[in-house]
Amino acid sequence: MTIDGGWAKRLEPMLYYTIYIKNLQNGTGYIDVALEDEQLLRDYAQFLDIGMKPHKPYMLTNPAGTGGTPGKFALNIADVVAITVSSPK
Repeated sequence: MTIDGGWAKRLEPMLYYTIYIKNLQNGTGYIDVALEDEQLLRDYAQFLDIGMKPHKPYMLTNPAGTGGTPGKFALNIADVVAITVSSPK
């Protein structure tokens, strides 16, 4: 595929988040999600710093090779206990 219309458009930036949430009843206490950018981490740092809660969804990434528009992810940031972030190598 060519760069002008192929892989360059499919290879989106991606960050893997592990989000630990208070009273989450899924057996582990955390959820894993892949998001397009670090906006969730910035919003969480802002919440810890000044207590301001964001009210917006975060864009999910599309799995490699899939088309269509990505979904959105939202959570109550006041229920977050911790966040870890990693990027694919």
